[in-house]
Amino acid sequence: MLIRLKKIFLYSLLGGILLLLGGILGIWLGEERIIALFVREANRHLRTPVQVGKIDLSLIDQFPRVSVTLQNVVVGGSLPQDTVALARARRLYCAFDAWDLVAGRYRIRAVTLDSATVQVRYDAQSQPNWDVFRADSTGTPDDQPFAFDLEKINLRRVLVVYNDAARHQRHTVRAHDLRAALSVTETLIDIKAEGSARIEAVALGEDKYFREKELIIKTLLAIDRPGRRITIEPSDLRIGPATYGVAGTVGYGGETVLDLRLDGRQTDVQSLVALLPPRLAGNLSAYRSRGDVYFRGTVRGAMSAYSNPRVVMQFGCRDASFYHPEYRETVEHVYLTGTFDNGTQRLLRTSTLALSQVRGTLHGRALGGNLRYHNFDDPSVQLDLRADLDVARALRFYPVAAVRAASGDARLSLRFNGNLRAFRAQPAAAAVQSSGDLTLRGVSLRLRNFGQPFTGMSGNFILRRNDVAVSDFKGRIGRSDFQLNGLFKNALGWLLLPRQQLLVEADVTSRLLDFDQLLSAQLADATSSQKSPPMGKKPGRQSEYEFHVAPNLALNVQAKVGRVRFRRFRGRDLSGALRLRDQVISSPMLSVAAAGGQASIRGSIDARQPDLLKVHTTMACSQLPLDSLFYVFEDFGQKFITARHLRGRLTASGESDLYFDRRLTPLTDRMEAEIRATVRDGQLNNFEPLQKLSMIARREQLRQLRFAELTNNFYIQSRTVYMPEMEIRSNVRTASIIRVTGTHTFDQQMDYHLSIPVLPGLLHRASVGGSGTTGPNLLLAIQGDENDFRVSYDRARVQANRAATMPPAGPRPSLGDLLKNPDASTDPDASPATPPAETRRPFETKKPAKKPAQPQTGEYFDF
Repeated sequence: MLIRLKKIFLYSLLGGILLLLGGILGIWLGEERIIALFVREANRHLRTPVQVGKIDLSLIDQFPRVSVTLQNVVVGGSLPQDTVALARARRLYCAFDAWDLVAGRYRIRAVTLDSATVQVRYDAQSQPNWDVFRADSTGTPDDQPFAFDLEKINLRRVLVVYNDAARHQRHTVRAHDLRAALSVTETLIDIKAEGSARIEAVALGEDKYFREKELIIKTLLAIDRPGRRITIEPSDLRIGPATYGVAGTVGYGGETVLDLRLDGRQTDVQSLVALLPPRLAGNLSAYRSRGDVYFRGTVRGAMSAYSNPRVVMQFGCRDASFYHPEYRETVEHVYLTGTFDNGTQRLLRTSTLALSQVRGTLHGRALGGNLRYHNFDDPSVQLDLRADLDVARALRFYPVAAVRAASGDARLSLRFNGNLRAFRAQPAAAAVQSSGDLTLRGVSLRLRNFGQPFTGMSGNFILRRNDVAVSDFKGRIGRSDFQLNGLFKNALGWLLLPRQQLLVEADVTSRLLDFDQLLSAQLADATSSQKSPPMGKKPGRQSEYEFHVAPNLALNVQAKVGRVRFRRFRGRDLSGALRLRDQVISSPMLSVAAAGGQASIRGSIDARQPDLLKVHTTMACSQLPLDSLFYVFEDFGQKFITARHLRGRLTASGESDLYFDRRLTPLTDRMEAEIRATVRDGQLNNFEPLQKLSMIARREQLRQLRFAELTNNFYIQSRTVYMPEMEIRSNVRTASIIRVTGTHTFDQQMDYHLSIPVLPGLLHRASVGGSGTTGPNLLLAIQGDENDFRVSYDRARVQANRAATMPPAGPRPSLGDLLKNPDASTDPDASPATPPAETRRPFETKKPAKKPAQPQTGEYFDF
């Protein structure tokens, strides 16, 4: 028995080998004939040109079947003047059974397309490019030696692109390994397909659905060839864990007619949202769900460039939970019923999306509402929303990029009914119905682009149409606090629409405003308010500031502030009106008590150019201590005259145009100002330049120069302070009247000129007009910078004054004449008998015994 089995095996093996050798021999002998039959049959079926790089007959490529292998195949499309090929393939295998070699009749049973791109297109007139088969080639005569009788189609690494120019649709699918079994008769083609593919995108207009989704297909199709209709038996498309069922019919005789039923099984929120384009999915794509999430619907009607099918969908969830894998919050016990219907006209303007009976809980606190969105071309919205929220948990569940952290409680009730297009066009005048109520209790926020935290915010906001009434809204911003009552006009439009303006009309009160924090450009550390500042650094002081005014904010505010801080400035009882329009802040009047006096300011800040802030002010102050003023304003950026040098009380008024960049750095080359100032009961203490005038007074007297009143105007322009000549009546008997004029640049370059009368009562005489005295004056110049200056005899001014007051030619009076007759001095109105200028002698000093030195004739003293 064993020997017989061995013989049978050997004979079978020998027969197989002989059969294989015979097949190879037959293929080798009949290769040219078979290829010629294949080309002839293909040309009989095709109406478009086909380019082939190489054609082989192989027993191995599709073993155990024999295949005609075509390499580098290009199949042209059926559209006239179309340069885009219908298909490009690296390899195309057309296989037939080996027994056909014996029978002499070759039937192509299977086609395998490998490494190919197929582009199915419709032009703008809805004409296809895939109509490549001849109309009379559907049958296969039995007497033909070579014919197509497909039973199986394989697609390997095939990219299929569907492009409909009329409907603005483009679908891209990459088949990894897709197999289709065919049963073909003259009237019916049954296709059973299964395999894996990847949907790169289903583009409808500008939106792309099903982006980069791997799917597994299992479907059964029946194609009615005479009726030109495809019947889809219940088929499944599996994307991830979700399975989507499809069943119905597709008619393709003329325009496409659909009658499809869709449903989802084992779906969740991620699988549904993942099918949407990024514009619609947004941040929802990362969320997950547990529980029963479902959808089902129908698509019925004609689909062409001029018509759409009727789409009706139902979706929802029952006792589901939604969460984000990176966050630690979950919305639980969610119930939702939703519908979508594109209406009887099957257009966007008749489409309606409705969400009803929405409810759930976030950490045990209820939320819910209803939404109806009708007419996608010109939307009308009906919204009803209710929520009781822990703000921290709500923002952990759905983070807002602008908020770093939050806490507190909020209760919201909102109702809106109206047309969105009308609301966008004119939010204040649109015929919308809106109402709502928001209550905050102990809410704190830390924003990413603002350095100071908002803490302890409480208050009530009532929405009526487009405006919000604010009642007792209070809280803190860093160390500053506020309480606000008023009206936010166009608040709803400002919140929901871009480039909408918010108008705030309110009364604001505050115990403290700390502008060191409010204007700081640096992000504050969360615990900075509890930590002590570093040694040598004052609390609240920041190295940089940033000033920005929102372009869509308008204000009309009455403010009352108990204390104001900015650098060294400490103000009290700030009150007045502030207005903001078009990034220009203005005030008709602000008053503040500071530095032991009172000041009032009116003016504007033009912030329309962020790096060129223009500040125009008109200010007045009364009884401000000079030393406190210089200390508060940090000695105005110079060290020549500082707070330790000055005493007295300043009463002043002035106008100025100042310019700053967004960091509040002054642009000094653009500044202009005029200041009218009066100082009473003044003192100039320990001023170093005065110590160098010891030739006219004792140092003890010069160390504390007192004056009852000083009045002058000051001008600032081109980075220079101009001081017209002013008269200082001091307590120093030998220099009781000092006249000063000069300039002081922002680079601390000084050029002061002093005129000091010498030996009062001895050489003075009554001036013309009867007021004041004239006589010899000591003319000095103080020049240099604050760290390196010199006090010198002002020769240039002496020469200029001599030239201006030169008397007529005549004999010059002697010193004896002057002493006997003071009226004979250099008065320009004196008698023409005055000696001519050329007879004036150089300055000489006489030193009679036991008498002080006397100056030479003239009104200028040289030393």
